[in-house]
Amino acid sequence: MKEKCTLIATIPTLYNIDKVRMLFINPYISEVRFNTGSQTPYSVSETIRILKGLSVKYKKKLWIDIKGRQLRVTRWADPLFSCIDINHRIKVTYPAEIHFRNGDTVNIVDIRNGNKLFVDPIPSEVVGAGQSVNIIARKLEIEGYLTKKDKQYLDACRKYNVNNIMASFVESYKDLHEIRKIIPNAEIVSKIESEKGIEYITKYKVSNLMAARDDLYLETGQNMSMMNHLKTIIEKDKDAICASKIFSSLDKRKTIYNVDFVDFADLELMYQMGYRKFMLSDNVCNYNLNAAVAAWREFTSG
Repeated sequence: MKEKCTLIATIPTLYNIDKVRMLFINPYISEVRFNTGSQTPYSVSETIRILKGLSVKYKKKLWIDIKGRQLRVTRWADPLFSCIDINHRIKVTYPAEIHFRNGDTVNIVDIRNGNKLFVDPIPSEVVGAGQSVNIIARKLEIEGYLTKKDKQYLDACRKYNVNNIMASFVESYKDLHEIRKIIPNAEIVSKIESEKGIEYITKYKVSNLMAARDDLYLETGQNMSMMNHLKTIIEKDKDAICASKIFSSLDKRKTIYNVDFVDFADLELMYQMGYRKFMLSDNVCNYNLNAAVAAWREFTSG
């Protein structure tokens, strides 16, 4: 029996409110997270009002995950005929690559106005609005931290007294300060997703951390140094959250109902490293939540 383990689940699309309600009701899910990068049929304010109501009704802690300096595509584009627009202005020292979630990696050959990217070769698929991307370059500078949408969500959180914020790509105290200028009493989980994030928590005493493993692995070179980064995070915060790649076999094969052995091995490794809090990704919660919860029950009872 694995004691004191908690599971955080990501709220599925708000188009299906009954599905969202079932997540709040599920007794094996301790806390819930809303990804502000996902689509919602409601206004920002109405979205937070609805989620706050569910949180209060079912007595379950609600986290609002803002995107910070995470890079995202802002409009649909066929790169053969148009550039790729992203949500932050950037500067790079070449060579520079852009990594897409489908596995495509292409070279950035030019940048105009800071956020219009021209690439070669052409990606294999049309680039969708809202999808997150990673840019790996000899040097990368991202302008600003909070996006316009982040500020809208934070304003709505302040209005409805929702103070639990997850912040993507935190790399300095200044990032947290920008959030607290809007919500002074915010409880912030800093998602560590880059080399600069690791340097930040190594240099300063920081609490409330998350090992956001998907982006962190890609951003830090996709090599064995990742193990040291994961150890650093849990050493800096014994209550750190382990996120991304939890039951990832359910993400890749959305019709299966049993996880691969490697998923159990991964969780066991993270548990032995000291992690006790785990968070399920958007895709797993949208497509295979029941199977993930069943696997979680099996893991924690073993």
